[in-house]
Amino acid sequence: MSIYLTAHYLDPNQDNWSATIDQLWQLLGAPQNPELLPPHFVKSTFPRMGGMVATIHVHQRLAGVGLLFPRAIAADGTRSYTLRLHEFDQQLNNDLLRAAFYPTPVIIYRPRDGQTFAPAAPRPTGIWIGPPQADDLPAIADLYRAVWNSQPYPADLFSTEFGAATTLVATVDDRLVGFLLGFWRFGALPDTPDELAIESQVMAVDPAYRTYGLATHLKRAQAHAALAHGVRCLHWTVDPLQLPNALLNFNRLHAIATEFVSGYYPVFNALNQVIASRFIITWLPASTYGRAGLVDGGERPVLTDLPGVAILNNGPHPQPAPPHPPFIAIAIPADWSALQHRDLALAHTWRTTTDAIFTEWVGWERYVIYTVAYDASGQPYLIGKPAGSWMWE
Repeated sequence: MSIYLTAHYLDPNQDNWSATIDQLWQLLGAPQNPELLPPHFVKSTFPRMGGMVATIHVHQRLAGVGLLFPRAIAADGTRSYTLRLHEFDQQLNNDLLRAAFYPTPVIIYRPRDGQTFAPAAPRPTGIWIGPPQADDLPAIADLYRAVWNSQPYPADLFSTEFGAATTLVATVDDRLVGFLLGFWRFGALPDTPDELAIESQVMAVDPAYRTYGLATHLKRAQAHAALAHGVRCLHWTVDPLQLPNALLNFNRLHAIATEFVSGYYPVFNALNQVIASRFIITWLPASTYGRAGLVDGGERPVLTDLPGVAILNNGPHPQPAPPHPPFIAIAIPADWSALQHRDLALAHTWRTTTDAIFTEWVGWERYVIYTVAYDASGQPYLIGKPAGSWMWE
């Protein structure tokens, strides 16, 4: 009897989407299986960047799960994918797999295929940014666990065969102290859904080296590589209440927060003791505004520099604002991580208040967050101004 393969795409808009991913991951050996991507990524960012999840069946029997990662967009608009394949009890035939996914073009990839990395060689003294070597993989995993306190992304994603958009490490005197991983994404701006962009998914820097500016170095290296590839837009997500990330993204890189999603990640951990809400960050390093983030000299405004600014909250308490102010200011905690562990009830109040403010005010056709400013007492504020052509000219 001939083997008959079928592929069934899962719908992320279905109510059972999250539960279905959890069930499939359990069948695939989560959380012990190191080849699996974090389920919170698959549930949230993956479909937003154009990725798809499919179950693969031999006749009626579940035989595998495929993650279709965006790969390229042809001149005629055809989208192609990297099919990252997880098989259960047998290796599936590649020709039958391609037929099952036809007419979608797929490059079939199994995690064990990821064998090629940068050639082994010593790095120069001082700060160095470049592609990872095979010997870096254990240090990358250890750094991820230390910073994010969860299961690392699979090591094979850094390989040449997988073909991620960005695979970078940072070393200081040949010691690995940071890394950055990014995926290809379908859709740059709201009016360019068929433009290839980058989803800058995960970055970590050794806390002992955070005064070296390594996060800035890594992001700028990623942007330069994107521009060299003809890609003009990078996206990522960030907790809006984390001040260090806000200073990096807005004041140094000149990225902007263009969307807000309350409860973006279905996860609770050491860094997310309350609901894990996120800004969607957009960086356009080819634009006049975004290009300023490729060099040092970021903005350091104070509230008095912003005539007519409307302050939307007094700490964790909202306050009224006039209609259509030229600037908005949202206070955030000076140390959000510490606050969550020190006073969980207060952290909930902060999150609830700021979630409501961001939901009302932030968006592509409303206000975008673009910088951090301080008042005379040192209280930090996220500053927004009306979205417009200044963002992408």
